[in-house]
Amino acid sequence: MGTKQGKVLHNLDLNRSQESIYRHLVEAGTATAEALAQTCALELPRVVATLEELRRAGLVTRLGAGRAEALWWEPAPPQLALGALLAVRQDELRAVSAEIARLDASYRTTVARRGSGDSLEVVHGPENIRHRFLQLQRGAKREVLNLSKGPAVAVRREDNPAELTAIERGVRIRVVVEPAVVEQDLSLLTLGVSLGEEVRVAAEVPTKLVVVDREHALLPLHPDPEGIAAHAAIVHAPGVVAALTALFEQVWQRARPLNGHSRGEDDRAIQSLMLAGLTDEAIAQRINTSVRTVHRRIRRMMDRTGAATRFQLGWHLRDEAATEEG
Repeated sequence: MGTKQGKVLHNLDLNRSQESIYRHLVEAGTATAEALAQTCALELPRVVATLEELRRAGLVTRLGAGRAEALWWEPAPPQLALGALLAVRQDELRAVSAEIARLDASYRTTVARRGSGDSLEVVHGPENIRHRFLQLQRGAKREVLNLSKGPAVAVRREDNPAELTAIERGVRIRVVVEPAVVEQDLSLLTLGVSLGEEVRVAAEVPTKLVVVDREHALLPLHPDPEGIAAHAAIVHAPGVVAALTALFEQVWQRARPLNGHSRGEDDRAIQSLMLAGLTDEAIAQRINTSVRTVHRRIRRMMDRTGAATRFQLGWHLRDEAATEEG
């Protein structure tokens, strides 16, 4: 029984023992408390007590009479028994959703009284920016667009579990990074590509930016010389979000795809890193080889394309990439 599967029913207020015993009983059809104690590796008194809890919840029934330890038990049909619990939980969630809507309306009224309206929020401090960034990403339903410029301010890529969760939910994630970001986070970017992210590299990214579902945008305000933003804006105004989305699309169109690579891959990895603007030394370090090997492979690519200079080679590689995409 998989770990993930074994944690699902706690959402219906079943504790670990209740879920384990009910699952084993469903698989067995009928069983005694003594047999369940052995199967579930639980103490017999705890199993008996748990079976009584499940009986009161309508999930199991006793067969016959006698000593509690020796009684036979059978599960109620899951669709019927668990479906009833699910219906209760759904009613509770609908009530929670309605309350969230009321609270949000109250919040927006309060913000409007302060004079900033409901189209813009200003978030102060890296910790609060991080919190709101993760909230936005966790709430994404369709798409996350990300311009990544300079050092991570609030959330480092390795500290962003919401990104993986979004991918697993089917959210499309597109990222444009600068060469400096590739230098710093290539292994994490490559991992993201392998998991389904679309990553491109642009010579210059105009600003940090996150757009979620084309409905909300997060961008820094007044970064200091080191690129650290003490304040950020969360924009909800449709016209402004549309303009920021268009900015992302323009940068995306000019950027080149980042091809994932690992140790031992051939010239394609070098091509991607060259187009990303990395130096030969940085390329050698990233693909775990020598600078001499990088030079040799670049020379071989120049011979193949007929390029007389590395500049010409860059144009040939861009043309080849454009042809492959077409």
